[in-house]
Amino acid sequence: MAENNIEDIKTASDMKAVRKGFVFLSFVPFAIVTAVQTATTTPGLILAMLEMQKQGLPNEISKLMEVFNEKYAAGAYIAYCVICIAIFIPWYYKGFVKKGTKTDYKKAIGIKPVVFSVSLLICLYLVISGLFILAERLVPDVMKKYAQLMEFSSLGSNMLITILYGYLLGPVTEELCFRGLMYSMLEKSKINYMLAVFIQGLLFGVMHMNIVQSTYAFLLGIALGYIRYKYKTIFLSCGAHIVFNFFGTSVELFLEGAGITDMQKIILAVIGMVLTAVVLVVMAKDKNSYTKDGEGLTTVSRSPSDAS
Repeated sequence: MAENNIEDIKTASDMKAVRKGFVFLSFVPFAIVTAVQTATTTPGLILAMLEMQKQGLPNEISKLMEVFNEKYAAGAYIAYCVICIAIFIPWYYKGFVKKGTKTDYKKAIGIKPVVFSVSLLICLYLVISGLFILAERLVPDVMKKYAQLMEFSSLGSNMLITILYGYLLGPVTEELCFRGLMYSMLEKSKINYMLAVFIQGLLFGVMHMNIVQSTYAFLLGIALGYIRYKYKTIFLSCGAHIVFNFFGTSVELFLEGAGITDMQKIILAVIGMVLTAVVLVVMAKDKNSYTKDGEGLTTVSRSPSDAS
């Protein structure tokens, strides 16, 4: 009897250690993204500095970023995405798709889940656009610096590269890292799903490295993390991420060209907030989404290792 109790204590202790291990491991993809991004951009920055010296250009950060973005940023960002995708796809597939819980994709990527996910991100875009207007009124200096930073962070004049990175490689890389590997590890750690969604969303925001972009990236990460939780696949979150990027660039430019006023954006933001709440309620009740009691579960089978 005593031996059984000791064995039970050891088993409980081992399970606790494994859960902590997955929490710590969940930070590894974030570290890899940061390291690869640094490794791929540093050579371009060095080349840009050498070119500035050769041409006798003023030693200013704005001029450095201008040269870098025009000549080296596209290659650096594409290389960053390709390397990360090459690392993350086999890791995610072998660790969490092949061996993990099997998702019924006919349910998870049906018409309703797609409509709900895309609608959530469009509503979020409207809300964030309104928050930008308010921020420009409340903290104009911060927003001015953010606008300058966005100019420095452009990919130059190559529209094809901009589309390839912004609408495909960038979202895929980020979804594999945060909603793929990181969330899956946090899920395996058996921590509360809301905490898992919060952690990956927070680190997604931190990755963007400035207060304005980090704030809305955090909100975006939370929304995408919730989609990942509800439908147990990164395909939906990846598609929704692409839609958000499209609205944040192309649709934003179209609305500016159409002459939409700040007040109209504020009104759309309020509508977006209401619709966001509606979409979240509908998603929570969707029979094809995941629920903790297993009702309407998108998964159809589990590996022996995950059956406990």
